[in-house]
Amino acid sequence: HEAHSKTDGSNTFYWRMNRRKLRAEEMRDTVLVVAGKLDRKMGGPSYRDFKFKDDHTPKFWYHLYDENNPASHRRSVYRFIARSQTHPFMTALDCADPSQMVAKRDETTTALQALALLNNPFMTAMSEHLAKRVKPAESPITEAIWLAAGRAPTMLELRSLNSYSDQHGLANACRLIFNLNEFAYLD
Repeated sequence: HEAHSKTDGSNTFYWRMNRRKLRAEEMRDTVLVVAGKLDRKMGGPSYRDFKFKDDHTPKFWYHLYDENNPASHRRSVYRFIARSQTHPFMTALDCADPSQMVAKRDETTTALQALALLNNPFMTAMSEHLAKRVKPAESPITEAIWLAAGRAPTMLELRSLNSYSDQHGLANACRLIFNLNEFAYLD
């Protein structure tokens, strides 16, 4: 749309949708959907994705929680929020601070987000689930990209990811697919 961009390059008249990054909760829920693990049950009590100890000073241990626990595979709207200590993974993805009123969320793109999407235990567990989900397919990498990005992979992506999968395993290739730019942004 070269003519539109010359006339309205800043999109003042909304001739196109501005790119929007998925919010932390949307990102987590999307990962669960693609991995085939989202529990769609509505209502009911919230889930805790942390271990809790109350010995006069409450402690929330997010790193001790089992990410494969099906109880925590519900939508993020049902997540129990500890206001005094934020979830490190969700905070890295610009989740709003629950201890404050936030009129508008920050929308950043940082190296810490990419590292969280690669190395967080939740992402590792969901990558393994995605790998199990696509393994029976004729081309697991093609199936994983269809699920994550809604398109077929390019030949370069297919060669690169198949080579990576052969060297490091399908689950690790799925971690890379979860880290695709188009997975985190709505076009």
